[in-house]
Amino acid sequence: MANPRATVQTSARVPQEGLAPAVERLLATLDSQRAQYARLLAGIRARREAIRTADFARFRDLGESETRIVVEISNLDRARLDSARGVATALGIAPDSTLAAIAERLPETPRARLDLARAELRTLIEDTRRESGVVRQAAERLSAHMAGILQTVHSALSHAGVYSRGGRIAVGANVVSTVDIRS
Repeated sequence: MANPRATVQTSARVPQEGLAPAVERLLATLDSQRAQYARLLAGIRARREAIRTADFARFRDLGESETRIVVEISNLDRARLDSARGVATALGIAPDSTLAAIAERLPETPRARLDLARAELRTLIEDTRRESGVVRQAAERLSAHMAGILQTVHSALSHAGVYSRGGRIAVGANVVSTVDIRS
């Protein structure tokens, strides 16, 4: 029985002409994605600190910055898919092949570089998802806390003291009354 690894190595050597530039484009795109995810992760951690210190202006500004980074990551995702299709085509495999399938068909040095880039990017994405979830929970808790404070203030200032069906104090127009004591 033939060694399947030998078959992979043989097929990796066949298309050499456009392969190296295509692999370099793919690696450059992955490097750019890693840089953007690192920026995003730093921004998320800064937002976490802004929540901790209740710095709402900074929280808002960081959110706007995050949005720009996410747009850039989205653009890089499209570029990564295009680059991966180019490498897959140069290797003679399905254009929608995964990066792992592409790496299997590459010569040893570019395979190692692609595997390292994939692993680093995957780690950053997982860290970003985890930190983002923590910040989302913190923001939700802070929001609920602030809503509770506002409810307490409304309760203290409510003249009517009437509750709505939802169990909240019904806040209507403030009634201001005066008594004419001159008459």
